[in-house]
Amino acid sequence: MQAPSPAVEAAVDPAASAAAAPADVWAAFPDPAWTADGDGRVLAWNPAAERTFGWPAGEALGRRLEELVGPLGAGPVRLRRRDGGAVHGDVTLWRASGPGGAPLHLGLLRPALQRGLLEGHADLTGDSVVTIDTSAVVSSVNAGAERLWGVRAADVEGRPLALMHGADPERLAQHLGTMFAAFRAGLPWRDVEVDTTTLAGRPVRVVAAATPLLDADGAVAGAVLVSRDLTPVRELEDSLRVATRALRARAAQGVQTTQRDGLTGVATRSLLQERLALALAAAASSGEPLCVLAADLDGFGAVNDSYGHPTGDALLIAFAEHLRSQLPLSATAGRLGADEFAVVLPGLTAAEAEGVLARVADWVPPAPLPRRGRREDDQVVGVSAAVVLAGVEECRASFDTGVRAVLGRVEDAVRAATAERRRTARG
Repeated sequence: MQAPSPAVEAAVDPAASAAAAPADVWAAFPDPAWTADGDGRVLAWNPAAERTFGWPAGEALGRRLEELVGPLGAGPVRLRRRDGGAVHGDVTLWRASGPGGAPLHLGLLRPALQRGLLEGHADLTGDSVVTIDTSAVVSSVNAGAERLWGVRAADVEGRPLALMHGADPERLAQHLGTMFAAFRAGLPWRDVEVDTTTLAGRPVRVVAAATPLLDADGAVAGAVLVSRDLTPVRELEDSLRVATRALRARAAQGVQTTQRDGLTGVATRSLLQERLALALAAAASSGEPLCVLAADLDGFGAVNDSYGHPTGDALLIAFAEHLRSQLPLSATAGRLGADEFAVVLPGLTAAEAEGVLARVADWVPPAPLPRRGRREDDQVVGVSAAVVLAGVEECRASFDTGVRAVLGRVEDAVRAATAERRRTARG
């Protein structure tokens, strides 16, 4: 990229400058031109200057030039429009004498297609920077574009942009059509993610932004396309998402493991307490009763003593499966001790809870225990169960007070049911 030519100052004879001063002479120039007096106040302001800077001649005449366009200095200039927008270009200045020897300054701006900033910085960025005209013909390519697209500037400048890509030309044309339509409507075109391929066929995802290039009349004459390769970022994000899902799954599995009894699969005592606390709070709000079922395996200790712990474990697993099969979906079953279980039954009436109790208690081991190893005084294996109805005070009490009170009554109830069952068996 070549930098614009520096500003030029020259002295001309008074006759020539006087002839050049009238506005009708400047009107023939296609580029912005003006004349100012020795104090920098505008004497003439041509139509091209009106279009470029946004100041009508009627408002510009008599104003100081710096108020209209900003300070003029030697070298490439960056001036401003009335609306604050930037104008880049090359300025030629003449210093002469007007009528009566008054100092006169004449100026001519050759606008650049808003490339003043681009040409100074395009090769300092790692992003791809490409300038094109409205026909999508490449005007310039920076080093970042050469690296990203795998091309040489000398091979693509002056040729269609599609030659830089291995992507579908129709898709590229659609993107460019959308971009130029946005420019003509005065809308921005940025932060657009595009999946495409390099000239070598490597798939890439880029985030693109573009700035319109305007001619002296303010019409769109091209665009500066800036693209950044997001492929490594997106690949890293995908890897992180996969890793995060795996970690969450492991964490959930760990939570489930810590909240479920490792042998029977029912809730641990801590989880049962949490569910009981929530159910008590809900019952306090609704005013409905809360039923809690207690169950205990009679004769379990004798099984462990006579047949060993593996047989006792198998018995617990079989009962836990039976227990879960008799419960509504809203219930939470938990293991309180070796062979003691409790079930929170939210939303059930006392009569419904008694029906659950009857089904739970109607259980026998899935296969008769072998006679070998059995002692004569061993108790017959069965279930003792009871239902406890949480009182208003327990429902409204604090976590520790309410939960502990209910669980205490549950354990008392199951002990009473076990004693009653043994008396019935003996009697």
